[in-house]
Amino acid sequence: MAYDTIKIKSPPMDQSIIKRIEQQCILRSGCDLSSGEVLYELFTGELLGSWDSRISVIPKYEDWITDKNGTPRLHACEPYLLIEASVHKAMLGHNVYGGPTNFQEAARYLVALVEKLLDTELMPADLWTVHRVDVAHVYRLSKASCKEFFDGIQLMSFPRRHKNSAKYAMAVYFAGKTTTVKFYHKGSEFAAHDRSRLRSFFRIFFEHIHGADDRNHARVERKLNALQRLADNRLRVEVEIHSDKLQYDHGKNPTVAELTDEYLERIHDTEIERLLREGKQGMDTVRTTRAVLARLQNNYPSAMAMRLYGFWTSLSTLGDEVARAQYTKPTFYRYRKALEEVGISWRGSDIVVVANDSPIHDFTPQRVDRRFCFSPARNRPEYHVSRDLMRLAA
Repeated sequence: MAYDTIKIKSPPMDQSIIKRIEQQCILRSGCDLSSGEVLYELFTGELLGSWDSRISVIPKYEDWITDKNGTPRLHACEPYLLIEASVHKAMLGHNVYGGPTNFQEAARYLVALVEKLLDTELMPADLWTVHRVDVAHVYRLSKASCKEFFDGIQLMSFPRRHKNSAKYAMAVYFAGKTTTVKFYHKGSEFAAHDRSRLRSFFRIFFEHIHGADDRNHARVERKLNALQRLADNRLRVEVEIHSDKLQYDHGKNPTVAELTDEYLERIHDTEIERLLREGKQGMDTVRTTRAVLARLQNNYPSAMAMRLYGFWTSLSTLGDEVARAQYTKPTFYRYRKALEEVGISWRGSDIVVVANDSPIHDFTPQRVDRRFCFSPARNRPEYHVSRDLMRLAA
């Protein structure tokens, strides 16, 4: 697990401090004159996407307040700051591997970094309120397997997320009011958004170390190719937790000090489980004919087990939409829940049907899968650039 983009809001601040920040932050980029390295870029605008490596620092004088009719409206208030950034990229310069696993420490790091870059004392990070957190899991899959996974996703039906969903060759996106779920091949995303940025960084970095050496180009490409190879074998699964979800669960936007890693991890697991209907965490998912029948007979009375087996066969052979039409609505959802509660999946069953085929046989994007990445990347020379130096590329 790692945290990527986070958005936090400061307590009310003195107007003189806000004015000072505004003067520095219209568009500020730090540059090391000795090497020409671009350090960080601070700006007063929204991030273009979760791939954006910049740090958004926005002074605000208005906030949303719900009126007596329950309608949120903007009202003038004491000034405050909104900070949004990929804390993973702020720490490492990229988000191919590694990344912070402690949310509170990550938020404190981001506030301390902005405080240092602006040369302005800010309120302690624990007092800031949280408005967005991206929780990411990474799985070790070849590029071909990732393509197979996304090909299978194209055939699946996601009724609750259908309205705002987007499906691409190597990525899927399911937007919602409280959370957004994203699956994407990291190699494709790295090539599109990070490779050219890091090429510029490494070019300046090697020129600073080795001078005008003809071998610098080869050194740059060696580093980039190493990161690209690692990214090409990674499937990234992100759950973007919105402000509405945090408010619903806590009755308000919680402070950094109030938000725990266990809570954020639980939301990630729940959202992925709901989306893919792959059963509970901690229970091996079964999907083959004999294993499904045995699981049902071990958990339900004989008559009920056979009814559920027939229902599972319908899901496997007909697909969700057609099977739904064969049952009453209460029965369909009651039976489907009964399958999920004992860890039975109809995705990728050994019944050969195209309509509901698996993204990848025996793969599930949950922590129980053997391809879940939880240890550091291999200690290879290609990756030997210190965190402080890689951070300069963000």
